[in-house]
Amino acid sequence: LREQALRDALTGLHNRRYLFEVAPGLIELARRHDHPLSVVLIDLDHFKALNDSYGHAAGDAVLQRFAALMLANLRKSDVLCRYGGEEFVVVMPDLDIDSAARTIQRLLELYYAEEVEHRRRHLPPGTFSAGIATFPSHGDRLEHLLGRADKALYRAKESGRARIEFAALTGFATLT
Repeated sequence: LREQALRDALTGLHNRRYLFEVAPGLIELARRHDHPLSVVLIDLDHFKALNDSYGHAAGDAVLQRFAALMLANLRKSDVLCRYGGEEFVVVMPDLDIDSAARTIQRLLELYYAEEVEHRRRHLPPGTFSAGIATFPSHGDRLEHLLGRADKALYRAKESGRARIEFAALTGFATLT
């Protein structure tokens, strides 16, 4: 029952509850060892249009394929969560913002190249937008890092989608 409470039934990834249970400990470990930790917020681009054009079952197939792609191409030590709808969070211990961005850029390229078929119809190539924030530069709590990553994600969407943006450095790492 505990496992069911911490996993998303559709994708098999961890859920938001798990994120908020595990990430604070990972941030504390990063602090103790003076290591970076990156938080990436990912939003699948034009997902509503996909659902509207191909149906919700096709949208579910895309979510499942994206989750499988993440599981196959990100590290076992990364925490992969379905945050809600078509949003995902990746917590990447021991990765600075540049290393996290390179990893997520590779994931974006793989996702675009992925061929997804649903009911014998090829679905259009997918893209996503992402925002990245890193401990300790952008905050020292999960809420701060998610807030900064969300602002960066919003900039990525406003700048044309299918891109990755970094959280802004303001000099006030503990403020959102």
